[in-house]
Amino acid sequence: MRSKVRFSSLGECLFAHSAYPTTDADAVFFGPDTVRFAALIEAELLRRPMPRGARILDMGCGAGPGGIVAARLTERLAELSKPELLLADINARALHYARANAALADVARVGFAQGDLFAAVSGAFDLIVANPPYLNDSARRTYRHGGGDWGGGLSERIVLEGLPCLKPGGRLLLYTGTAIVQGVDPLLGALRPHLVALGWSWRYRELDPDVFGEELDEPAYAGAERIAAVALVVQRPTP
Repeated sequence: MRSKVRFSSLGECLFAHSAYPTTDADAVFFGPDTVRFAALIEAELLRRPMPRGARILDMGCGAGPGGIVAARLTERLAELSKPELLLADINARALHYARANAALADVARVGFAQGDLFAAVSGAFDLIVANPPYLNDSARRTYRHGGGDWGGGLSERIVLEGLPCLKPGGRLLLYTGTAIVQGVDPLLGALRPHLVALGWSWRYRELDPDVFGEELDEPAYAGAERIAAVALVVQRPTP
């Protein structure tokens, strides 16, 4: 007999997620990317805390660690003012885990939404965090397959559809991966014209130059030199 559920620790919290091997189409992943994603959120919120009563969205939440980390840290930094957290995912199993993890982490003001990205949510947010799938997965598993030529399709959609959902002064934090092809980052190339035209403050950087190196043997990555983990932070200006 083998358990289908696994628990992983992240800071002070435990998170339930799918057990290895994550072969099911609707598996809920938790791994090194999750840890780097949480570290990015913590560093950004310590740099600039959220306002009291902030509204936070974790888009494509999976087991919910990004949103839960953001909500718990915001509550601590905002003098116990409880933020409103919305955990959203297209995967029903992911939301099943996210509900349990939010309860285990004692996150009080939390809601859940199932659907295709921002079609499932309403209103504006002070913070949107996202760690979408970014690989071209031959099995098209929900937690791995990012779509597009190099796996960046969902990342592009989250940025372009998410920025209009920010409140004035709000931020979008994206942790994702991108194939580097002939020395060029196609995700940055796709997003840069929109970000420049928008005129908002934004920062983009590599967090790890080489992740999921074994994927480069797959036909989908013919011509790619490496896959890099990257972070994008966009802030909407205040009036």
